[in-house]
Amino acid sequence: MYTALEKALSLQNIINLNAYIAFPEEEDEYLTKNSVNFHNSMGYRIAGELHKCGYKFNRWYNLVLMEKCISDNIEKPDQVIPFKLIRKELEEKYGIL
Repeated sequence: MYTALEKALSLQNIINLNAYIAFPEEEDEYLTKNSVNFHNSMGYRIAGELHKCGYKFNRWYNLVLMEKCISDNIEKPDQVIPFKLIRKELEEKYGIL
């Protein structure tokens, strides 16, 4: 799914992807570090961490910001193309509906 999403976003002239992920200082019965590990395996890197700013399951968790560049950062990026305008190309080029 992430690969298909990145292909679509690239056709739309999106350059950077960001993910905010709840992150425990120590894993517990509600939250592990698996999401950060998954994003890392997909080419994301940690760009920052906010401490004890997310509250769920009656406890505080950190929030990790991860980023991935999917295109070259150019001086003047092209305008973002709406999805409906790349849908046909996405299907023809990658077989993604």
